[in-house]
Amino acid sequence: MKVFITGTNRGLGLEFVKQYLKRGDQVLATYRNPSNIKHLHTILNSHEDLLSLIQLDVASYESCNHAYREVKSYFDSIDIFINNAGIASGGSATSYTLGGLHTEDIEKVFRINAIAPVLLVEKFLDLIERGNSPRIINITSGLSSITRKNLVFRYSYCASKTALNMFSKLLSLELRDKGIIVIPLHPGHAKTDLGGPYAPLVPKQSISGMIKVIDSLTLEDSGKFFDWQGQELPW
Repeated sequence: MKVFITGTNRGLGLEFVKQYLKRGDQVLATYRNPSNIKHLHTILNSHEDLLSLIQLDVASYESCNHAYREVKSYFDSIDIFINNAGIASGGSATSYTLGGLHTEDIEKVFRINAIAPVLLVEKFLDLIERGNSPRIINITSGLSSITRKNLVFRYSYCASKTALNMFSKLLSLELRDKGIIVIPLHPGHAKTDLGGPYAPLVPKQSISGMIKVIDSLTLEDSGKFFDWQGQELPW
């Protein structure tokens, strides 16, 4: 399989890279900051035949264009396209709830978590269309569920992931006739920089579960909202 993954320098993205390489898939791993990819370089040393590293700032139109051209020099198709890159906030520790909200935070979080993934799909669509049973996986959050919302947590983050869910649904409807599966996928509460040290899951568990879900998807699943264990979640 040919797998494209954004945001792979740490956390869930890095674990996606490790597990897909372990089973012998070709992986295109993107990163934003070249000074923060020592783990990827270590992996590259032992997987030069399977791993390609691509610099990509998902919030930059110019960077997306450059990455697209570079990817086309490696692959003529993509089977699994994983929008994993995301942020928890726009940078201010006082911008999460009422009394501290501000435009800059909300705009940055929406741009990276919701807008960038759908624009990336648009940019790379010709490669995805030529994939083998192509799947677009948008890494979302259980916190995006309006039905289950019962606590206040980071307005911009929760709302951006809800927007990503809607983009996923719209993409699933438009791309169904092309045979492309699209889902938003909740990774569970995992021990990452975003999830915190007390999360119940380790990245290895989360990614192993998500890969099983991704492998099992059929066109009938397109447009549904799943978690890492394959449970369908309410919108």
